[in-house]
Amino acid sequence: RLATWPNKTHRIVHIMRGGIVLVALAALLLGCVGLATADNATCEDASLLQTPRKSSEFSLPLNLTLVDGIRKHRITTETFLGMVAAVLIFLTWEFFWGSAKYHEEALTAPRGLPDRWWLVIMSAMIQVVSGSVYAMGAWQNDLRDSLQISMASTTMIGAMAFVGNIAGFFGGMLFDRFGTRAMVCLGCCSLSIGYCLIGIALVSSLAKSLKVILAALGSLVAGYASISLIDNVICVACSISFLKEQAAVVGYLKAARATAAGLWALLWVQLFQNRFSLASFMGISAIASFVVGIMSLSSMKVLPPQSTESLKEHGEIARAVSLIFLLIALTCFDVWAGYDYANGMGVSGWMTGSVALVLQMSPLLLLVTLKESVQGSAGSAGSASETTGSLQNRNGITFQAAFKGIDFWLLWVCQFAVFGAGVATNQNLALILETTGHDSASSLGVALFALTSALSRIVVGILSDKYQAYFTRFHWLTAGAFCAMIGQFLVSLMDLTGIMAGTCLMGLSFGSFYTIIVPMVNEMYGNLEFGKMMGAQMSCQAPAALLIVCHLLPAVYRNAAGGKELCEGRGCFQTSFLLLTVLNAVGLAAAVVLQVRNSDSLPVTRLNEARSSKGFSS
Repeated sequence: RLATWPNKTHRIVHIMRGGIVLVALAALLLGCVGLATADNATCEDASLLQTPRKSSEFSLPLNLTLVDGIRKHRITTETFLGMVAAVLIFLTWEFFWGSAKYHEEALTAPRGLPDRWWLVIMSAMIQVVSGSVYAMGAWQNDLRDSLQISMASTTMIGAMAFVGNIAGFFGGMLFDRFGTRAMVCLGCCSLSIGYCLIGIALVSSLAKSLKVILAALGSLVAGYASISLIDNVICVACSISFLKEQAAVVGYLKAARATAAGLWALLWVQLFQNRFSLASFMGISAIASFVVGIMSLSSMKVLPPQSTESLKEHGEIARAVSLIFLLIALTCFDVWAGYDYANGMGVSGWMTGSVALVLQMSPLLLLVTLKESVQGSAGSAGSASETTGSLQNRNGITFQAAFKGIDFWLLWVCQFAVFGAGVATNQNLALILETTGHDSASSLGVALFALTSALSRIVVGILSDKYQAYFTRFHWLTAGAFCAMIGQFLVSLMDLTGIMAGTCLMGLSFGSFYTIIVPMVNEMYGNLEFGKMMGAQMSCQAPAALLIVCHLLPAVYRNAAGGKELCEGRGCFQTSFLLLTVLNAVGLAAAVVLQVRNSDSLPVTRLNEARSSKGFSS
């Protein structure tokens, strides 16, 4: 039926329909319908849904009847179970009754320049919901207070978002087998389910230990979906599709993901923290992940070789500049809003959060300016064979051969250090600032991390493509590792200036590294098993999260607290970040060795030469 629709018209209607569903569900979730109390309270009464901020406040008397009434009419366990059921029904329908659409060999890939813009912009929209995982540092304190758990349990829940990536290669294998669209569908549905599980832990009457397990499981599912099933898959697909600008395109998508972290942190502070509960924020996150994923499915494909023309050749620079401008405008707005709020000059309000949300969604307006693609997106007889050929004609090194090489492990060690340092800073920023007496600056810190990360991804992506002959991707990798080492040292100073400066440097390191690594792996090993290769590289995030976030930071924190529940002062995190400085010095050494080893040739070239010489000798 879709084949009879004009491609552009169908996609715009598809997005509008999804947007209407998103707005309707959000209004239903947050509206005051059915909320009737003896005191005629309204949604604007922050005392009804606001979670106590300090553990000492739990002794305050609570109107349990009123709270039960709010839960009855608003968000309950059944609310989240209903969301999970809807997501599972949709996922079952798509994969069993609509499975034919997920075999890329059976469909036509998008063609022409307009379809390339659809792929990039809709991928960026998916990155918006995918990046919500990185905003956990802004609401981690409220999660701790809502569940009434210790700092160790809180950091464990945050770390579980990255533990699942130990099986990151599995997501890559599924991408190599089923393609982009199937993985995006599975990833967005899993992300929604993960947030629902955290929501159930917040509103249920289960024992505290079961709540921690449920929240940790939700964090695990959401984190794995965000990184291994969405982010990796989208970046790998775009890297294959845009051979001439792969780092620039991947950099933009990574920047959209980094900016989304600041957006979700700002939405929490400006719209939800003083008006609604954390459970309602989890509900909105679940709904947004599900609906945005559905809206974007029609544009998710790996482009065929016919679509590898340069944007510059078609005069599309204006649209590219517009995308970058809108992204930078959003990051600057997030930083400004966070700065005002941290210094007490701004108050949380609907207007600030709404403006940020509009800026984040504004790239969709560029889709209206696109002309219809000359070649349709479905129904041509020869298209299936062309797509099949583009998928089958892959070349490069097998995963087994790369796994045995030292280059693979040098890159793994470097990523272990950079990621461990970045997640230790960003995911625990609220707790770090709380120990120094600046807990109100957490949203500003997350916004600064998002700003520097977004800018570095865009700049490094463009420059590494344009000036690769002079400053290779390996040079950028070394520069990023150096920034990570200096950033961790600055955070270890444990004053507001040092923490913010270190956060900015970590954003630069994080952004440049995760922009470079995707095209770097593609160039080093080819695209034969690209998905599996990237998934295996991302598996380092699991041991980094377990060792650093789950063990190192809590152990130092407990020792400095001296038996108290809350720790205050420099010693709470200082030793941890000094050790992380040493770890990133090791990562810098690994990056330098990798740069020297690949200065003249890449692994795929060396392996092909070895095979040729072996065949000649035979």
